[in-house]
Amino acid sequence: MKMAGAYLAAGKSSRMGKNKLELPFRNTTVGDVALGTALQSSLEKIYIIVKEEPHWISSENRIHPKCSVIHCPSAHMGQSESLKCAIRTTQTDGVDGILVMLADQPFIPLHMIEEIIEWKKKTPSLQFVAASFKNIITPPVLLSATTFPDLLNLSGDIGAKALLRGDQLNKGKILPYHQFKYFQDIDTKEDYDNLLSGIK
Repeated sequence: MKMAGAYLAAGKSSRMGKNKLELPFRNTTVGDVALGTALQSSLEKIYIIVKEEPHWISSENRIHPKCSVIHCPSAHMGQSESLKCAIRTTQTDGVDGILVMLADQPFIPLHMIEEIIEWKKKTPSLQFVAASFKNIITPPVLLSATTFPDLLNLSGDIGAKALLRGDQLNKGKILPYHQFKYFQDIDTKEDYDNLLSGIK
């Protein structure tokens, strides 16, 4: 099965007041950390969805053969537009599924990515495989190509979770994780300060 990653990095950073993905962290940037993790995974390609030139990507990751930067002109209309840009790109490559990741979650571990991919490979009929924390679905979420037509009908800032409810939940697999740090995202200056000080 051919799996690709959709690395969503076109957010507005409105609560931070500047591009949070460019903030320094771990000898690189906030946005570059999880990208490096994704590039180590068994995903065949990582599509980085941006609205402007991603100066936050390290030169090492930028030239990685798996790395492909996709400019999404409609990204300002919400997360669903970034997702649709990713899907349109991956459809031409004939992938069986995409793993949706958020660029402002630097602590997503490699083993989580691999566990999600492995579940899809051993049960191909699953429409999605999602991580969860305290019973709430959260990225990374792997979406089967069979969901792409419905995802292309989304609008606004709702993302794929709009389709992962009700009867649809019976068509996928939810993997619970109990470490808050894995899903810690960087939205505000306080989040970033906590990140630097090691507060979990």
